[in-house]
Amino acid sequence: MLLLTAREMAELDRKTITQIGIPGTVLMENASRGAAAFFLEAAPDLIGRRICVVAGSGNNAGDGFVLARIFHSLGARVEVLCLSSPQKLTGDALINFNILVKIGIKAHIWDESGDFQAQFQLVEQCGAVIDAIFGTGLNSEVKGHYRQIIDRINELPVPVLAVDVPSGLDSSTGRVMGSAIKATATATFGFLKIGLVVEPGSELAGKIRVVDIGIPFDLAVAAGIKRYYLTREVASLWIAPRRPDVHKGIAGHACVLAGSRGKTGAASLISLGAARAGAGLVTLFIPESLNPIVEVKLTEPMTLPIPETPEQAPALSALPLILDFISNKQALAMGPGISTAEETTALVKELLLKVPCPIVLDADGITAVSDDPGILLKSAAPLVLTPHPGEMARLLGSTPQEVQQNRVEIASKFSKDYGVCLLLKGHRTIIASPDGRLAVNSSGNPAMASGGMGDALTGIIAGLLAQGMAPFEAACLGAYVHGAAADRVISGVSTRGLLASDILDELPRALGILEGFTEKE
Repeated sequence: MLLLTAREMAELDRKTITQIGIPGTVLMENASRGAAAFFLEAAPDLIGRRICVVAGSGNNAGDGFVLARIFHSLGARVEVLCLSSPQKLTGDALINFNILVKIGIKAHIWDESGDFQAQFQLVEQCGAVIDAIFGTGLNSEVKGHYRQIIDRINELPVPVLAVDVPSGLDSSTGRVMGSAIKATATATFGFLKIGLVVEPGSELAGKIRVVDIGIPFDLAVAAGIKRYYLTREVASLWIAPRRPDVHKGIAGHACVLAGSRGKTGAASLISLGAARAGAGLVTLFIPESLNPIVEVKLTEPMTLPIPETPEQAPALSALPLILDFISNKQALAMGPGISTAEETTALVKELLLKVPCPIVLDADGITAVSDDPGILLKSAAPLVLTPHPGEMARLLGSTPQEVQQNRVEIASKFSKDYGVCLLLKGHRTIIASPDGRLAVNSSGNPAMASGGMGDALTGIIAGLLAQGMAPFEAACLGAYVHGAAADRVISGVSTRGLLASDILDELPRALGILEGFTEKE
């Protein structure tokens, strides 16, 4: 499923009208009829409620006028409140406003000099609100009576149904423009907008339906849009069942550098993640004094004891041994639990410069390069970085809050600037590729907020890389199945209590669904 910015959506609208020849009124009618059908699903008793359509002055208002006409024809009592003078309406919005007048649906016009509460009573007395105030073209902060009305609508205990995007939301970034509608459901038109699936927009949109309004998909393809919303349908394009004659020797060998004193759990989870993702063989590089511990914890992955520091962390002197072993292997995951000791940090940097196979860099490995991210440009192999917002902030010399405010742009820019595939963790994880591709993950739930989840994900991505998958696809598929496995275990059951090991146990079934297998009764 493609993700578009407001500007891209406007351009596709324009080309559909001018090049394809579908009139704007037809697109508006298609959009509103699709929205009406969805709103009746989201609020099944909608026709029995008194409906208030709150309209602005642009095409979003035009959609609202068509919806008022549709629900009126279905027998609903419909009120229309225009927040600006009808004289400001143009084009298709004006056409549909005039139709309302001709069929006898009265539009109440907001008077900025009038009493606020007296006018807002019209909205308060209704049992549902259709938000048609601002659409995707909003480019400034919401102020004045618009902001007051949005804030008051959010206080009402009734379904609020948003047209295209919740008013006040930047549809390209998910940022709130001063104030924004918190919708029960959003019917968005043509294609999914980025701002609806990233925070905080994803929390404001409610249930989302993409309504086909007649824009040819080929126009989006020709526009070169490379952003995706990672759903089951998208993820399944990147994986297929193995051939019957596959064996462990050709299924990829993943290596792992993880763990130090007190952090053997991280090493274990990464190794098991790589194995559960399908790597034929997995070898863990572990400080030699800790090897007896992990050999008890791990059965299937192998271990290679390496020289260690006095603090039982990987030592720089392990470099020749690791390079010799990994020379003919397919992937390396490194970072979690290795510590930030000076000698260990030096080992990470040397491995980045000399390891020939794709690398997944996480946790302490990311911290090791945060003082000099330019070293990423010198890597001998393709890189996947998997920072959480705090680690991303260290790489940028920024703060987690600044990272969270513009996750899409930050991930995309860093990926292009440093030539790495970047997976920025968090609600709706973002994956960016240096070639401009970007994906937002749809899977996962709040119960994943527990230790070891990131370690498991790092191992899963490494396991997919070891099987020959390209970095962007491996990161996307890894993020999706990681969340999908968590959803299978606990979604709808609880928002806490999930362990990383629970996800790993469920991973084969999550992968199997993408491969096309159905569960046996």
